[in-house]
Amino acid sequence: MADRGYRTIRLELSKKTVASVFTSPRTAGALKDMIDKASLYEGVKLAQILEAVYLQGKKDGARETFAEIDAGLLEAKRMIPHQRPGRPRKK
Repeated sequence: MADRGYRTIRLELSKKTVASVFTSPRTAGALKDMIDKASLYEGVKLAQILEAVYLQGKKDGARETFAEIDAGLLEAKRMIPHQRPGRPRKK
């Protein structure tokens, strides 16, 4: 129990993509062991899987952000009274 608290592990998925994994010490240790003990083939496959998960997470985050923006815009449109310009209709 020497290590307490969450840790960040930086993984180089490709030459231009670096992912930071923020996780518990137990999971961080397991991930480090997998990376250290993997053969070249297994290491490449692990990097491909982690890159796919990372990219999907970015897409999901962007989708969620745009959904929030759209919901906020619709709420703002409902709150602002707007009508077509011109004279009021006769009743």
